[in-house]
Amino acid sequence: MNTPADMEARAVVSAPPLDLARLGAWLEVHAEGFRGLRRAERFVGGNSNPIWRIEADSGRYILRTQPAGELLKSAHALDREARVLRALHGGPVPVPNLRVLCNDVDVVGVQFYLMDLVEGIVHRSVGLPDVPRERRGEVYAAAIDSLVAIHRTDLDALGLRDFGRPGNYFERQLHRWSQQYRTAMPEGSPVMDRLIARLDATLPHEDHPVTLLHGDSRIDNLMFDRRGERVIAVLDWELSTLGHPLADLGQFLAVQDLPADYLLPGLRGVGRAAEGLPTQTQLAQRYFEGMGMNRATDMRFFKAFAMFRQAAMSAGLKRRAALGTAVAESALHFGNTMDVFAQTGLDILESQEPLA
Repeated sequence: MNTPADMEARAVVSAPPLDLARLGAWLEVHAEGFRGLRRAERFVGGNSNPIWRIEADSGRYILRTQPAGELLKSAHALDREARVLRALHGGPVPVPNLRVLCNDVDVVGVQFYLMDLVEGIVHRSVGLPDVPRERRGEVYAAAIDSLVAIHRTDLDALGLRDFGRPGNYFERQLHRWSQQYRTAMPEGSPVMDRLIARLDATLPHEDHPVTLLHGDSRIDNLMFDRRGERVIAVLDWELSTLGHPLADLGQFLAVQDLPADYLLPGLRGVGRAAEGLPTQTQLAQRYFEGMGMNRATDMRFFKAFAMFRQAAMSAGLKRRAALGTAVAESALHFGNTMDVFAQTGLDILESQEPLA
C-alpha cells in the first residue's frame, strides 16, 4: 500500500516542467486561499491524466492536468470530473475539495484543476499484501459500501440528472468504446473483435435504475484512512457518467479475474480463503443487500463488458505511446497487452459460474 510519502518518493523529475511563475500567479487570483507556490512534483503511475503534488505557503494540493498532444474525442474530460467533485463534496461519498478548474490552456498548455491533498493510504494490489489477513475483509467491505453510497446518491439533489445521455447504457457504451478501439487500432485484434460481437449479441435491454457511475471502480481508486480500512476519498472520476449500476460492480469484480502476474495483478488462481479475501459472490451479495437488488443476478455480462472497456482503453494507450503523448512509461506495456483484457472478458462469458 502507498502512503503520501511513498507517492512523493515515486515522483519523477523527468516530467515536462510546469511554468511555476505563470501557474502560481493564476492560482493566487483564481483559487481561494492559495498563495506562495513553491514546488510541483509529478507522480509516477496512472496512464491517463498527469497528476502533480503542489506545495505552497498555503498548504499542499493536487494538480490534475490533461495530457499533452492529440486526444481522442471525449477523453480526459476534466470539466466533467470537476463537476462531480463539486456536486459530491460534503456528502456521504467522500471526495477531495476542488479548489478551481482552469479551461485557459495558456496557463500550463492544457486544461487542469486544483484540489486539496488528502492524506491517506491507497491499496495498489487487489490481494492487499500489506494488510493483515484478518483485516482484508474489512477493507473490501468498506470498498463495496463506498460503491453503494455512490449509486444511492440523489441525482436531482446533486444537480446531476443531465450528467449522462438517455437510452440503453450498454448499447451506447459498446458503440463509443468500439469506435475508440477502432480509431486507436485500425488494424484490429481478432480476440477483441470476438468479444465485441459476443457482447453485442447479449446486450441487456430490460429497464434498470439510472445511477451515478464512477466509471473506473477499483480498489486502487479509493483512499483509506491510516488503518487502511475506512474510505476517506473516492478518486479518479474522469469516466463518471449516469447509467446501469452493475457496470461499476462489474468493473470492481472483473479486475480480480486478471492473472496474478499481469501488469494490473488480479486474483486468478489465488486461494481467497487462505488469503483472507472475500469471494466475488460475497462481495456482490453485500452490494445487492446495500442496494436492495436481486442477489441472484448473473454478473458475467457486466464483468466481461468491463474487460472490453479496459481493452479499448489499452488500445488508446498504445496509440498515444506511439504518438509520444502517453503519460507514463507503462502505457506501451499496457497497450501491447490489450488482448489480455479482451481474452479475460471472453473467458468470463464462457465460464459456467455467474461469479467466482
